[in-house]
Amino acid sequence: MSSPNKNKKNIILIVLIVLVLIGACFATVTVYAKKQFNKPKFEMPEQPPVESLTELPKDTAELCSYVGRLYNEASGADDVEGSFNTSVNLDEDIKAQLKESDLSLLNYIRGGASGKISEFYPSASNEIMSKAEGFPKFAVSPDIITGCTAQQGHTDEEGNVTDDAYYFIDFDIDPASIDTSAMTGSDVYKKIEETLAPAAKLDGVEITAESRTVSVKIERATDRLLSADTSTVYSVKANVVFTDDYKALASGGSVEMSMPYKTNEHVGFTWFGAKFSTPAIVVKHGDMKALPAEVTVDSETTSDDYKLTFEPSEKGVVSIDKDGVMTVEGNGEKTITVKMILDYDGHTYTDDLTVYITEKEVPTDG
Repeated sequence: MSSPNKNKKNIILIVLIVLVLIGACFATVTVYAKKQFNKPKFEMPEQPPVESLTELPKDTAELCSYVGRLYNEASGADDVEGSFNTSVNLDEDIKAQLKESDLSLLNYIRGGASGKISEFYPSASNEIMSKAEGFPKFAVSPDIITGCTAQQGHTDEEGNVTDDAYYFIDFDIDPASIDTSAMTGSDVYKKIEETLAPAAKLDGVEITAESRTVSVKIERATDRLLSADTSTVYSVKANVVFTDDYKALASGGSVEMSMPYKTNEHVGFTWFGAKFSTPAIVVKHGDMKALPAEVTVDSETTSDDYKLTFEPSEKGVVSIDKDGVMTVEGNGEKTITVKMILDYDGHTYTDDLTVYITEKEVPTDG
């Protein structure tokens, strides 16, 4: 039978052994962590800034000419797909001498009308611009511009710049230059009349343009115009004559009303081509990495309709398969360039990627 003293000694011995093991493990982890912490880490070299193909003009007339030229180039290109549409915004209440309950009902109906009216406007999607018809023209000239802002990227209140790969240009247009007389004879107006016909007819319609802004986005390294938005605010006044089923809404069956009518005409251009989404990447020996390649072609094109290849500047350092997956084969510290080449529909597009190969520790965000 074991004595209490012997059992006590055994317990103390077990505790000491456990403490020694824990200490050894802690020491091992500490040494490993210290080695990892002290291991040289790769620092991505600062990449040269992207140069603009055209310096942003300062003069309003020059800006207008610059944008007009790029818009016309995009509109006639055989390697650009274009889309356009018009959205309508009726987000402010109708003003009319009606009972509060009837006016609330009228504004409830107005609230759901924006999308329906937007459908009345012409639109197009993914059309090759050299073959497209009916696309909006760039109808801005220096004599109708009342104000203009142009900047590279967007700057917030703290001075941080985003989207600096693009120019953003806004033109304020003189509302007096906008011809609203043709609006009441347009197909859109006729469709609105047809939709209203069961409930009311519009008489004595007056449409006044209050403001117009044309906003464009340009990729500055290529002088490619990517989008143009024309936002216009109109004031509409009319005499609404209700049909027999709805004339109880107003004494005499009619009422004078006014409301703002806002439209945004969006034109977007998608340029065919091939580019890397980042100028440089860092990898280690044995890494397999999908290259950050972006290919843009006709929306109906399949991979059989174009040829995409990748050419490293040095052989035996990396291998790249047809899907753009790169395997690093070389050792040591080395910098190479990978050229992407897209042959499509009679055009050749290229872009370069800098690849840093290192034996150092690569940060997870590298």
